[in-house]
Amino acid sequence: MRGRALLLVACAGLLGFAPAPLPRQERRRDDLADFNGTWVFVRCETNGVADPPETLTPYRIEIRRNEITFIPKEGAPSRLGMALDPAASPPSFTWSIDGKVSFVGSYRLRNGELTMIFAMGDRAEDRPKDFDAAEATMVLKRKKK
Repeated sequence: MRGRALLLVACAGLLGFAPAPLPRQERRRDDLADFNGTWVFVRCETNGVADPPETLTPYRIEIRRNEITFIPKEGAPSRLGMALDPAASPPSFTWSIDGKVSFVGSYRLRNGELTMIFAMGDRAEDRPKDFDAAEATMVLKRKKK
């Protein structure tokens, strides 16, 4: 009996010197406002119908702080003003032409892939929010920052 008590005391004492558990690492999350860089199309859909891949590959997309530029291999680039609201649920964006909001939408950024759903309009409150039922969907993959 005395041997068991001594063994229990010794075990309890040794547990006091056990190392503390390692701190839990936080999952790295994408910065929902960091779109800067060069992107390429992964997929585009209008009313659930995917655009043919050959129409997407000639483009690259440059995104800077307040603008998005669609650059074809041939022809003039199309530059739109862009405003993001990562605090909205889901995060929202607007695209402007000559300072006037023309497109409104929602976006999600996961693992370097940007999905944007959008519609014509001038009020962010009227943007599409359902990623599974959007009229227009554009999926981009970041090539470089």
